[in-house]
Amino acid sequence: MGLDYQEEQPIFIGNSNFAHMKQQHPEDFKRYGADIENIIKNPTYLARNEKKKSIEFIKEYKIDNDFVLVAVRVSNQNVHFARTMYVMADEKVEKYFKYNYFYKF
Repeated sequence: MGLDYQEEQPIFIGNSNFAHMKQQHPEDFKRYGADIENIIKNPTYLARNEKKKSIEFIKEYKIDNDFVLVAVRVSNQNVHFARTMYVMADEKVEKYFKYNYFYKF
């Protein structure tokens, strides 16, 4: 399973994407929203979500044991957009490790 992602591809975040993150994950956004660029540039892991056709940039924050996921999707015009950002539930992190969904970055 490949990721179909090349580091030099720009990733955009539109106002509607920020609005979604603030509305759907307000506490996560307050805590990690300013770090989105760092999560994308320096993830701990990458994963692919086949169902949602996205590449997931995941940063592990060891102090709080949080795994913060930024999902990036490709538009029909082949433009990469950060669509959402949230702290992964412990069960989801365990599942990703169990089924080897994480790619070490």
